[in-house]
Amino acid sequence: MAGQRKPYNPNSKYGRKKLREEAYRNYENLPPDQKANHNAWIWIIGIIICIVMFLILGKDGFLKWASH
Repeated sequence: MAGQRKPYNPNSKYGRKKLREEAYRNYENLPPDQKANHNAWIWIIGIIICIVMFLILGKDGFLKWASH
């Protein structure tokens, strides 16, 4: 009898790999409209992080941070 699977340990290399593969499978199985919504949120969060870093570090610090 197959029961609920114990979650992978995210602190091990194998666990991180399995969790990453599972997340990729879940993303690939999303319908196109949900994928577009997901991608839009990722872009919004990325832009907000860049704006905050620019405000905190200034122009020169931001360019140094962004170039790494």
